[in-house]
Amino acid sequence: MKKGTLIVFSMVAFLSLAVFLVYPGIANAIPTYPVKGKVVNVLGVFDNPEGALFSMDGKYLFISNSGLHGYPDKPFGWVEGGGSISKLEVGPGGSLKMIDRVFIKGLTGPLGMAVLNVDTDKFPRGTIFATAGSAPMSLPDGTPITDPARHKPRVIAFDPGSGKILGKICLGATSIFAQVSGGPLSLVNALAFDKAGNLYIADTGLGHDTYKPAFPYKGGVWKVPVESIDPLAEGKSAPSPPQFIPNPSWPDGIEVSPITGDVWYNTVMPPPLEDPYKGGMWAVRDADFNKGVEPPPLFKGLGRLDGLDFTVRGTCIQTEIGGTPNSIVVVPLGGRPHKLVLEPDVELAGPADVDIKTLADGSYLLVVPELTALDPTPWDDEVTVIWLPANFDSP
Repeated sequence: MKKGTLIVFSMVAFLSLAVFLVYPGIANAIPTYPVKGKVVNVLGVFDNPEGALFSMDGKYLFISNSGLHGYPDKPFGWVEGGGSISKLEVGPGGSLKMIDRVFIKGLTGPLGMAVLNVDTDKFPRGTIFATAGSAPMSLPDGTPITDPARHKPRVIAFDPGSGKILGKICLGATSIFAQVSGGPLSLVNALAFDKAGNLYIADTGLGHDTYKPAFPYKGGVWKVPVESIDPLAEGKSAPSPPQFIPNPSWPDGIEVSPITGDVWYNTVMPPPLEDPYKGGMWAVRDADFNKGVEPPPLFKGLGRLDGLDFTVRGTCIQTEIGGTPNSIVVVPLGGRPHKLVLEPDVELAGPADVDIKTLADGSYLLVVPELTALDPTPWDDEVTVIWLPANFDSP
C-alpha cells in the first residue's frame, strides 16, 4: 500500500502543502467507537478513485475513477475526458472481481453515485446516477482549462448492466439550477435518493474561479423532485423546480437516513479558509428545502468531512480527508461522533465517497475509495474494503 510517502490530495489540493502537514485531523478529538473494523481487502488498480456504489441487487460494485492529473507542480484539476467508472463483481462473502476497469470512459471528474430506487417513465428502478463534468478541469499534463464554455456539470444516468448512458441532467450556466441559485453548479460531488425517488445533490463548489471570466458560485445542496427527473433529463421544463439550500463551506457528502428520512450532508472546507463550523454535519427535511434555509448543524468541529453513508440500522459513517491521520467517523443513531479503529491499523491515503453493503449474516462491507495522491501515474491507486461485524450498530 502506498502509505506514508504520498501527499494526501483532496478537493482542495490546490492549497499549500503546509496546510496538509499541519492539519491534525480529528483522531484525538473524539472517542473511539467500541466496535472495530477489519481491513479485508485493498485493491490498488484504480485511477484516483473517488466514489463507490453497490448495485441495487448487491451483485456488482462500481468505482468512479476521477482522473485527477496528480502533478504536484500544477493546480488541482480533473483531466477533461480522463475519468471512468469501473465495474466489479461481488462474491457471496464480499470478495471482489474486476469485470471491466473502464466500464464507462471519457468522463470528466466522475465522483459520487446513487441508485434510483423507483421506476420513472424514462429510468427503470436500479438505474445508476453519477456526477460528471465538474470544475476545476485540466489537460492531461495538468494545464488548467480556463474556457467557461468547457464547464459542463451534469448528472448522468446509466444502465448498470450494459453501461449505456440513458440520460443526463444538465447543471450548467443555462440550466434551471443556475436560474434558481444565481450560478451553475461547480464541483458536483455527491448524490442520494430518498424512498420516494427524489434526487439530492451536494455541490462542493471548488473551481468556479478557475475560468476566465469566473462564473458566480452559489454552493449548497439541492433537491430534485422525482416528477422532474424525467423532464430535466430530456431537456424539458421541470414541473416542480429544484429546491436549493445555500452552504458556502463546500458541502461534500450527502445521503438519506433509512430510519428518519432526514437528508444528511457534511462540509469539507479546510483551514485556513473560513468555515464557521470547521467541518459540520447537517440533517435537513422537506421544510428546510421549502424555505431554502439551512438549520443549525447537528455537529461541528469535525475537520474536512468527505464521504457519507448509512447502515440499514441508521448508523452514519463518514470519512475525514486530509487530516494527519485521516479518519472514518461513526455516528450511531441518536448518538455522537466516534472514530472507527481499524485492524490492522492501516493509514488511509485519502478516504472519499463510501458505500456500505449488508451481508447475509447482518455484517457489513464498507468500501472506501481513496482519492490519494500527487502521483501522475494512473491505475495504481487504492480502494480499501472494511468488514464490520453484525453487532456494529449495537455494541
